[in-house]
Amino acid sequence: MPRRKLTYQEKRRRAYEKTLPLGDQLDAILKAFDMVLQDGGDLPYELIDIIEKWQDIKEKYPKS
Repeated sequence: MPRRKLTYQEKRRRAYEKTLPLGDQLDAILKAFDMVLQDGGDLPYELIDIIEKWQDIKEKYPKS
C-alpha cells in the first residue's frame, strides 16, 4: 500500500521538532523579552511572572 503524502504542515512540524526544539525556541523568546524588560520596556505582568520563574530555574540549575 502506498504511503500517504505528507502535507506541508506535517513536513514543517517535523522539521521544527528536529531543528528547533520547543525548549530552545522558548529560551530564545524569554531572553528577548528579558532584554526588553532590562532596557526599561513595559511587559504584561503575566509575562514578567514567567520571566522571573524562568530565571529562578536557570539559577537553581546553572550550566556546568
